[in-house]
Amino acid sequence: MLTEYEKIQNHLAKYCFLVDSGSVGEIVDLFWDDATLEFNGLHVGEEAIRACYTDWAERLKAPVEGLRHLLHMPVIEIESSHARSYSYADADAHSRRQGKPIQNRAMFEDKLVKRDGQWRFIERKIIWMRGINETA
Repeated sequence: MLTEYEKIQNHLAKYCFLVDSGSVGEIVDLFWDDATLEFNGLHVGEEAIRACYTDWAERLKAPVEGLRHLLHMPVIEIESSHARSYSYADADAHSRRQGKPIQNRAMFEDKLVKRDGQWRFIERKIIWMRGINETA
């Protein structure tokens, strides 16, 4: 039997696996219908979040291969049916055109809510950080 902490940790890890190899619909299912996503703008509600990930998949995911998100150990704070999570992630892949490696870093700031026994994002903020090989 998983603890609430472990359920949230699994939810965060599932997000990384789905953005690497899942469908837009599977990613959107990790969010409540009334959720907000701050990633290349503010997206409120299921349809706006779906549109954001559809655009991301076409513009940023399709041109790469071997996409892999690595989630670092999150800080998770739980209070009843609400939780906050803070974590770092590294993402790497190869450009399909040039074959060159791509390395990105980000920080996730999340609020999750448990409804009907299930944890999902109610707010997710993705903060891009300069890549390791990028200059200022």
